[in-house]
Amino acid sequence: MKLIKHNAIENFSTFNKHEKEDLIIQELSKAFLLYPRATADILDTCGIKYKSIRSQDLALAVESNANNLKMINRIVRLAFLVNQKGETKLKAHDRNISYRNVMRTGKTFLDSNKENMKEATLLTRDMMKEKIFSKILKKQVEQYENLDGEEPKNVVVEEKKEDAPTKSNKKWIWIGLSATILVGLGVYLYIRFNKNKAE
Repeated sequence: MKLIKHNAIENFSTFNKHEKEDLIIQELSKAFLLYPRATADILDTCGIKYKSIRSQDLALAVESNANNLKMINRIVRLAFLVNQKGETKLKAHDRNISYRNVMRTGKTFLDSNKENMKEATLLTRDMMKEKIFSKILKKQVEQYENLDGEEPKNVVVEEKKEDAPTKSNKKWIWIGLSATILVGLGVYLYIRFNKNKAE
C-alpha cells in the first residue's frame, strides 16, 4: 500500500512493527525525492560523500552508512516531516529547501513527538543492518520517482562526469538490477513468512 497523503506520525504510533518498517521506508524514499537539498545538507554535516542529489544517489549514500546514528536520526526526522500534516504533494514542491529551514518549520512537531522519533530512529538503524534493506529502499525510491514523473529540472544536480554507458550496457544493467530486486524481494518475503510462521 502506497502512503502518499497520510498522517505519518499518527499511523506510526498505531501500526505494528512490520507496518512501521514499511512506513519508514516509504517516508525515507519521499524525503530523498522531495527534500534532496535538505538530505544532502545532512550528509554534508555527517561527512558522508554522495554522487549527486538525485534521490537514488542520496538513498545509496544513506544506506551505505548504517552505523552513523547521527545521520539516521536526522534523516528519520526529515522523513517524518514529509507527511506531518498529511498534505504531501509530490509535484510542485520546493526541493531546494535547506535542512535548517525544514527543521525550523518542523521544530514544534518534532518536539511533541520525541518518543516516536526515537523509536523510528532505532527501528531504522536495525532495518539498515539487514542485507535486504538496500534492495527494498531502492525499489521504493524508484516507485516514488515514477509516481512523481521525473526528477525536477530546477534541482541543481552535483554529479561527477563519467563515461556514459552505451544503450546495450544500459539494457543489461536494468535486466541485472530487475533480477536482483526480484530475487531479493523473494528472499525477504520468504524469511518474513517463515519468521511469522515460527512465532
